[in-house]
Amino acid sequence: MGKGILLFIIISIYLFRTVILKTKKKDTKFLWVSFFIFCIPFEFGKALNTPKLNDIAGTVQPIYIISLCIGLIVAVLPYAKRRFINYSFKLNHWVNGFCVLLIISFLNPYNSFYTGTWVLAIFFLSNILLFKLLSSFLDQSDVVNGLFDGLKWLAYTQFFLAICFPVLGISAVTKLFHESAEIWATRLDTRSGAVGFFNHPGRLALFMVVASSFFLATYLYNFKRKASAICLGICVLTLFLTYSRTSYLALIITLFSCYYIDKNAHKNIFSIGNILKFVVPTVLALVYLIAYSPLSELFLQSDSSDQYDNRMVHWLMAFHIFETSPIIGVGLNAHLSYISQHLGIVNQVTMDDFFSVNPIHNIHLIILCEIGIVGILLWVYFLFGNIIKAKKEIKEGHNEVLSLTLVGLFVAYIIYGLTGWAPFSTAILPIFLFITFFSIKYRDQ
Repeated sequence: MGKGILLFIIISIYLFRTVILKTKKKDTKFLWVSFFIFCIPFEFGKALNTPKLNDIAGTVQPIYIISLCIGLIVAVLPYAKRRFINYSFKLNHWVNGFCVLLIISFLNPYNSFYTGTWVLAIFFLSNILLFKLLSSFLDQSDVVNGLFDGLKWLAYTQFFLAICFPVLGISAVTKLFHESAEIWATRLDTRSGAVGFFNHPGRLALFMVVASSFFLATYLYNFKRKASAICLGICVLTLFLTYSRTSYLALIITLFSCYYIDKNAHKNIFSIGNILKFVVPTVLALVYLIAYSPLSELFLQSDSSDQYDNRMVHWLMAFHIFETSPIIGVGLNAHLSYISQHLGIVNQVTMDDFFSVNPIHNIHLIILCEIGIVGILLWVYFLFGNIIKAKKEIKEGHNEVLSLTLVGLFVAYIIYGLTGWAPFSTAILPIFLFITFFSIKYRDQ
């Protein structure tokens, strides 16, 4: 299906929903958020340039960077209030920090792909500008309602598509939204997995992990409790049908972490007793999943050994890049370009060309390569510092849904990011930015 036609259909549906709600004299502002969230998996966009075959684009690729955000920015401008212009450096440390890293990357003599850094800069800043505009005329309830609505409809539709493939074997649904999805739905004929609106089972699975943490949060804090329980169950079932090993592990650890922090928000979660209460059931669940459950073959047989070997190759390459520029790395969104111009890094560990054109399968090592020690220290501080602050918000009974969702999001990024680069793909990164932006915004109010 052409993306232009698909976008027209989605816009028409949301306009129809707006008219229906207005006739019933109900609020429609939350639909702005719902529309944005629902559109994320499709990666609507237009290429700034058309890369030649085998050209290196980076993890955030030019083909998807701006059109949806820019279109929404133009659309919401008439509704935006003047306060969106006010920018507080104090309340936007993470945005300020990322902008500083962008400047360092532009000045970095090891950066051989400034275009990739510009692409990332435009992608990041356009999303932040859109969120600033939305926050000027939406309140917290609009944001939470919109996030719930968008993720709810995504959960329903993804589950339907997952039933079509792989359960019913209707492979035609895998190529409706992305040309490459049909290939990755069978992982190059090694095993089948649902892709939904995404182009890879791993991306659908990670998105479902994030959605699950949100629906668990809404369930725990009595926000549309019945619908939350249904959506949570649907997300887990959909994730199961992706047959994504890493995502199974991420789901268990993420949901355990969210539940644990919710129930221990008033306690020192780092005490030995509390850690054991969390670690023991989590480890037992993982041992059962990997060694004794019906899914154990996925982990212990199948193509698992090959995939583990592939990760090791990528990780060794990452450390070779790191040795080149350990302090500031080789530039944001530029590590693939650096590899393509220094193929000796690949040849030191393998002769397979696959590793020279695919991002390193570990987002934490990508950060280490692209921003060096400076970047990885800021990344670790950003993740764990915000988890601790979110716990404090939950303890105080403030901003609970978004705070607990942020915990789940960050834990999912930490776990999934150890063996994959999907968290930095343009099909996942927008929801990371959205939840992070609004969770921090309402924390500081």
